[in-house]
Amino acid sequence: MATKVASMATTKRERQKAARRQKLEQMERANKRRKMIRRGVITAIVAVLVVGSAALLFAGKSTPPTTTTSTTSTSSTTTTTEVSKADQAAQAKANGVAAAAGCPASTLTKVNNLTWKTAPAMTINKSLTYYAHFVTTAGSFVVKLDAATAPITTNNFIFLVDHKYYNCVIFQRAIPGFMFQGGNPAGAASGDQPGYTIPDELPKTGNPTYPLYSVAMANAGANTGGSQFFIVTGKEGETLQPSYSLFGQVVSGMNVVMKINSEGNPSASANGVPPLVTNRMLSVTISNSES
Repeated sequence: MATKVASMATTKRERQKAARRQKLEQMERANKRRKMIRRGVITAIVAVLVVGSAALLFAGKSTPPTTTTSTTSTSSTTTTTEVSKADQAAQAKANGVAAAAGCPASTLTKVNNLTWKTAPAMTINKSLTYYAHFVTTAGSFVVKLDAATAPITTNNFIFLVDHKYYNCVIFQRAIPGFMFQGGNPAGAASGDQPGYTIPDELPKTGNPTYPLYSVAMANAGANTGGSQFFIVTGKEGETLQPSYSLFGQVVSGMNVVMKINSEGNPSASANGVPPLVTNRMLSVTISNSES
């Protein structure tokens, strides 16, 4: 009888040990699953961050950074961004200023259909210093153009200005701390260029290559510049690779430049489009050192 009781006790202990082993194995499998899930989530987050950072610079690579056709061009995907009441009020004010200057009431309206079959002939005097005077819905600023180093790009820009190509055109892309971009009468990041392209006049790699307030051509690849340009407003822009023709520098009205950029779209997924407040060029005029 004693032997039978001992045997039953041993069997019970073995069942208990087996149950504990099974429970431990289940817990270990559950822990492994949780670790795998955490690793997957972390990998996904890293991937999103990497892709988002790349999108800032290559919006569609077809962009530049800016570009367009984009610094700078942006993807065709529309990202919905929540706009505050303050931004809505600022947009209404900007639209009122634009309408008073004779521009369309809506920033979505195409403002001209000007196109040319070939790039303009060289008409500027490379020995002169040219200035572009911008009047925008945010205020005015002046850009000193670099006719000596970037004559083709400068000549092209002056040609477009002389034909009032930029009047009422929006800055359709703005990323705070990076740059803002404009120059397409259709208001988009790509397409509707002036009907031709111009060759690149790329800067040498510098420190930085594109100093703060630099003005450069947006593009969709080598030698695809047309009408879109961007203005550098932060370190992300200063450290761009020398892939965009550098043809000017803001010399006055920096506060206006920064106001336009501060009203940009900070969301990485939006790639700067549309800005929280869309500002416009009301007019651009040219003067030179002989004027």
